[in-house]
Parts: sequence; structure tokens; C-alpha cells
Amino acid sequence: MKKETVKEYTILYQYLLLLKEPTYIFLIQVFQHISPVTWWEDFIEPVLEQETKENFKYLDIADLLNVFKINWETIFKYRDKEYCKYKYDKEYRLVNRIHRIRTIVAHANENDMSPFIFVDSLLYLLSYSKLVNAPATLVRKLGTEYKQYKDILPEKKICISNDEKTREKIIAVIENEVLLKAKSCENLPPDIRLSVDRTGMRINSMRTAEEIVGFLNNAIYSERGIIVQAALHKENLLTFESIKEEINRIYQDGK
Repeated sequence: MKKETVKEYTILYQYLLLLKEPTYIFLIQVFQHISPVTWWEDFIEPVLEQETKENFKYLDIADLLNVFKINWETIFKYRDKEYCKYKYDKEYRLVNRIHRIRTIVAHANENDMSPFIFVDSLLYLLSYSKLVNAPATLVRKLGTEYKQYKDILPEKKICISNDEKTREKIIAVIENEVLLKAKSCENLPPDIRLSVDRTGMRINSMRTAEEIVGFLNNAIYSERGIIVQAALHKENLLTFESIKEEINRIYQDGK
């Protein structure tokens, strides 16, 4: 791996570590107001149990992001008395993006990093730092670093292949028709919502439209997929099976 790529991964890793404490504080300030005595048992333990974690004393940023997303409605209904579904989709996508950055950093390889991905990641981390009310010194540091690296980016030649366009169209349908609506459903059990969230992250990590279509077709008939779809159907939500024909049409049109 190139020296510069190692440096980029190291910087992102350091910021993820620095954002862990502000994330934790942001979450527990809400949870402790809602449930002063049993906030841990009510909001954190159920999510960690889905991860089969044996030691709850140590939470990494991935754990906290899971807690954040699974308790999304609870958090923002508390913070915003005029909360309504889909009002904070932009913020949810941002938290999901931070989760994706954490995954990229955790499995560091040369293919998943470039100067452009690095600078975009700094921008997402900067926006996230403001969302969780990180200390002003950390926000400023992120802002300075983002500007520094943005200013030295080489000129980017934009050349989007047909497959990439098809991939983006498919992901948009999956997110807008299934994943975002499922995440906004308060009645889904935590384990189902966690499965939905993981599926979204997995799909976004796939590099080709063919890979996504293959995954979806298999997920429809997998043991876990059937359980998740049944839970979504129970709440009158669309599933992968519901959008299968539309996804296959987009894929065929893009060939």
C-alpha cells in the first residue's frame, strides 16, 4: 500500500476515535432524559445483544452508530417536538455514511481509498461532528484539514460508466422504496431494523450492478430474508420481492 494511502487511512481512523466520545455523550444525554434509571437496558443493551457482544463495557464507534440508527425515532422525537417521518433522512444517510467510512477503515485496502474518497470522508466526518455536537476544537480541526486536502486535490476527470449509472439507480430504488421506509417504522423489532441497516451498508459496498442484483435475488429466498420480509409485510411495507421486477428492469436496460 502506498505511503500516502496509509496516511489517509490513519487520519480517518484517528478522527473516528476522536468522534467516539462525542457520539456517546450525544446519545446518553438523550437516553438519560427519557429513561434516567434504565437508559442502558432500554436503548443500548438490546442493540448490542443483536451483535452477540459478551462485553458491554467497551463500545467502539460501530456499536454507537448501530445504537444511534436503531433508536433514531426516539432520539429525534425527543430533540424535535415537530418530528415527522423522513424529516431527517439526510442526517440518517450521513450517519450511515460514517458507518461506511468506519467499515472501509477497518478493512483498509488500496482499492477502497483515493484522494477523492479521502477528502469526501473528511467532509462527511466534519458534518457528522456538527450533528453530534462535538467540541468546537475538533470541528475546527476537521474543517481545517478538509480544506487543506481539498485545495490540493488534482483535477478530477468525471467518467461514469453505464454500470455505475445502473448501480446508482438500483441503490436509489432500494433505499427509497424499502430501506428508508423500514427504518422509519417504529413497530419493527430491533433485530429486524438492524438487519435492514446491515443490508443497506452491504449493498452500498458492492461495486457492480450485477453483484447487487444477485444479492437481492438470493436474499429474497434466504432463511433470514424470509423472516425480514415477513416482518416488513406485517407493517405493510415494501420488500425486496416487491421491487424485484423494477430492479431487474433497470438492470436489463443498463446492459
